[in-house]
Amino acid sequence: MTRGLSRRAVLAGLAAGVAARPGRGRAAEPPRAGYLLVDLKGGQVLDARDADRAFPPASVAKLVTTLYALEALGPGYRFATRLVASGPVEGGALAGDLALVGGGDPVLDTDALGELAAELSSLRAIKGGFRIDAGALPAIGQIAEDQPDAAGYNPAIAGLNLNFNRVYLQWAPGASGPKTAFSAPGERFEVDVPSVRAEVTRAVREPTHGFGPGGEVWRLPAGGMRGAGSLWLPVREPVPYAAEVFAALAGRGGLTLPAAIDGPAGGGTVLAERRGAPVAELLRGMLFHSTNLTAEVLGLRATQTRGGTPGDLARSAAAMTDWARAEYGLGGAVFVNHSGLTDQSHLTPREQVRLLARAEDRLPGLLRERPVADGAGGTFRAEGARVLAKTGTLDFVSALAGYVERRNGRRLAFAIFAADPAARAAIRPEDRADPPGAALWANRARAEQAALLRKWLAAYG
Repeated sequence: MTRGLSRRAVLAGLAAGVAARPGRGRAAEPPRAGYLLVDLKGGQVLDARDADRAFPPASVAKLVTTLYALEALGPGYRFATRLVASGPVEGGALAGDLALVGGGDPVLDTDALGELAAELSSLRAIKGGFRIDAGALPAIGQIAEDQPDAAGYNPAIAGLNLNFNRVYLQWAPGASGPKTAFSAPGERFEVDVPSVRAEVTRAVREPTHGFGPGGEVWRLPAGGMRGAGSLWLPVREPVPYAAEVFAALAGRGGLTLPAAIDGPAGGGTVLAERRGAPVAELLRGMLFHSTNLTAEVLGLRATQTRGGTPGDLARSAAAMTDWARAEYGLGGAVFVNHSGLTDQSHLTPREQVRLLARAEDRLPGLLRERPVADGAGGTFRAEGARVLAKTGTLDFVSALAGYVERRNGRRLAFAIFAADPAARAAIRPEDRADPPGAALWANRARAEQAALLRKWLAAYG
């Protein structure tokens, strides 16, 4: 097993499903991008084309989610994960149930569960049951149904989320085929996950998820598992997964837990608590790594905090849509989730720039600086100017929006959206993991974005 897996490695794996792929097939003709560039000081439109055409924003929708979460939760809000006892502890024995109560923390990891388990070092027995309370958020099997089974960026969602609801698969050559093992590694703790099993077969071309006796099953293509390798894969039942990992960690400290019961914890005494990072830090990481789970959890919790009872992403996103229309004047915008992992959400470049203009006091400090390609394999340099922006990518959808900070200290706001709905609709189910022409289309769309940014930096930087 590989130990000491850092959070950076986990987060890097989240982006694997949307990273640039080698070109395959002929690219569909990319439509002309719609864009808008505005000087924020006076509101002057500096450049525009199709600025009132609606596009899917892809992950640029996370900018709306960011503002929604900041207003509802505040920058200092923290998710909490607790261990709760329903009875007294006497002589090292708990006379009641022990409950692991999830608050929905989207970045909870194996190390955090290990720290919680260590708080039980003086507990030697439980006379009641072991409960898992994940009712803080609705249970959602995946964000989008049109994604490949193995897409780690399309996780399940629950009130207890562990390792971005993904499990780590490793394989190595064996006498009768690849040897496989699933685990939940952190930097300081690692737990084997035997409830997730692998079947290596030549009958599939891509990893395929299913359920079998005792847990989840991944059917893996034999042709793609030569030599040794590893891969993060989503779990579709995050609550049993988290329970299994926690029970193993508690067992290492000498506490054997009974089989987990999924249900409300009720009242009791908090034995230990792990509070996550503040919302401002979560948002900065979400925008940097484009983590869809974080976006959906923050959106759901924001809707709850505003008084809603969302049973699914669509209802929560509808509440966010109403809020965005009322607060930011995005009259034609529609959102069906909080992460942008869909082509059913849409807004115009003008609406996006309106939001950027009204959030100039909040968003720039959360966005990363983006290098601008020079068209020859290098980076375009504009002395004293920089671009702070969020990207968005789906197959045959490309988006970029943010700010140009000028040498004189003034800011410009921009949005560049492009999409080919016909090419996207023509993707066959068997090609979802690598649609022909999609990577070439994306490369052309990114080249057009870079060309626009170079023009704007040269003229207005």
